[in-house]
Amino acid sequence: MAHNKKITNIKWRQIIVSYIAVYILFAALTILPNLDKFSWVNFAVQLASLAILLFALALYIYFADVAVMESPRKTWAMFTTMIVAYALIQLSSYIPSWGYVINLVPFALCALILSLIVSSKCGFFANFIIIMLCFMQDFNWQTNSTSETFFYLLFSGVIEAVFVSYVLGKHYRRFRYLLVGVALGIVSVMCATISYLMFQDIENWNWVDYGLKAVCSFGSGIIGVMLMFVFVPLFERIFNVSSVFRFSEIATSDSNLMRKLFEKAPGTYNHCLTVATYAEACAAAIGQSAVMARAAAYYHDIGKIKNPSYFVENQFNGVNPHDSMTPEASVNMIKYHTLNGLQIAKEYGLPKEVQMAIVEHHGTMPLKYFYLKAQKYTDGELSYDGYCYDGPKPSNKISAILMICDAAEAALRANGDKSNAEKIVNEIVAERLAFEQFSDCDISLKELDIIKGTIVNTFSGIRHNRISYPDVRLQGDK
Repeated sequence: MAHNKKITNIKWRQIIVSYIAVYILFAALTILPNLDKFSWVNFAVQLASLAILLFALALYIYFADVAVMESPRKTWAMFTTMIVAYALIQLSSYIPSWGYVINLVPFALCALILSLIVSSKCGFFANFIIIMLCFMQDFNWQTNSTSETFFYLLFSGVIEAVFVSYVLGKHYRRFRYLLVGVALGIVSVMCATISYLMFQDIENWNWVDYGLKAVCSFGSGIIGVMLMFVFVPLFERIFNVSSVFRFSEIATSDSNLMRKLFEKAPGTYNHCLTVATYAEACAAAIGQSAVMARAAAYYHDIGKIKNPSYFVENQFNGVNPHDSMTPEASVNMIKYHTLNGLQIAKEYGLPKEVQMAIVEHHGTMPLKYFYLKAQKYTDGELSYDGYCYDGPKPSNKISAILMICDAAEAALRANGDKSNAEKIVNEIVAERLAFEQFSDCDISLKELDIIKGTIVNTFSGIRHNRISYPDVRLQGDK
């Protein structure tokens, strides 16, 4: 039975060191520019508020998005993005006409970047922490900001982060982010209008002043998206994290690695394309990233580039080298394709998520064909030990989807009968539940039912009936 994943792989020493380092850095960034206004009270308030904000961030990440805390690279990507967003807001305060410049600042930049390279939950709360930090700093040191500026910073910053993280969502088509920028600009204009109305008398309404603020606020949405396109690929390289853009780029049959797979193992190549169709549909059905599932499926069997003739889908001449091998030797040859695939994925710089899918998509399942072959030569019961994949088991829903779709594609192709499709898929999932293959990921039984139904429906679409062409030759006009 599938059950919740236990928190076992947080590297607490690294996490604590990273939070302390960021605390020291933010303390310096918030206090040094205000040394001319120094007082022990302000100093203590600034350090205490910063400590509370970072502690709140740690609690939120631990309970709401623990995958970030389990990954040092994601943690540092989060902190670096926060520092960039904070620096951008603070640097703009030194520009003349601060009352207008602040409306140009993309308050949701942190949420925009982190929603793509880490997660939406992390993006929202990290953005909220930055806005609160800037608000506390300006208020504590009594900068030249007006009450309207204070309110606009807090109000617009929080609202924009919510829209970016939870309303606007993720898209892997870059053109859609132009629309995101426009939508974000409209939200910013609405926040600027509310702020202006709260702190300006209607009798003294200044259309020029309001118009400049509205135009700047609208431009902040476009600026935020432009900066996002600059920082996302940069942070992908630095921290080895992947956005939907990266998955979309590699999920193509025209990549160098996929062309190599086609040339050396054409049967495996076509198997991967079909599995990608199943995996993409299943991921979308349970609310996972369809483009990540497609990328993982494209490369899950890339290790078969080495020794392709040992896999049945590439045996076109009727010769099976396993006929002259012991079952144990065959098992070793077959199961090493996951380790070979991981090595190739690292050589080509494929994302970590794809590397995990490559080594996890068979889990610790036994190789039934060779186990049964060995059992024929053994008296009594034969242990599964030595006839199983080395694992690890799927650690996330994408790997679990891939495990099911990989086995289902092979079984459905071999059977070919649509009337048996549901029974075949049910047996595949039941067998993996019996071997506890989903014990390390948080996939639910309801989601497994959705995946089973999606595979059957997709298979029916792939194996759709067609009208037979008449066996008649037509002669064209002379």
